[in-house]
Amino acid sequence: MANKLKVMLSFMREINDGNIPRASDYELSNSEFWDIVDACQDEGLIKGATCAAGGNNAILFLENTKLTVKGLEYLNENSALMKTYKGLKDLRDWMPF
Repeated sequence: MANKLKVMLSFMREINDGNIPRASDYELSNSEFWDIVDACQDEGLIKGATCAAGGNNAILFLENTKLTVKGLEYLNENSALMKTYKGLKDLRDWMPF
């Protein structure tokens, strides 16, 4: 499985850039991806993410997801790692699976 911290940072960066990442971008099941998204939301880093159903059949709704001030601060605190991140297009080079 992908490094959860890197997935979380990448997810938050994509949301901040106005993109909507998918579980498949990270080679994760919807359930695994939702666990990471939900953890971000529980920590107050994002708001507006919702999930319908459960398990591997989870449907994620991320269209209204936004970073909070705390989330922006978190990205800033991890800026050294984020400097090497070039986006979903080059995700596999940044985060070996």
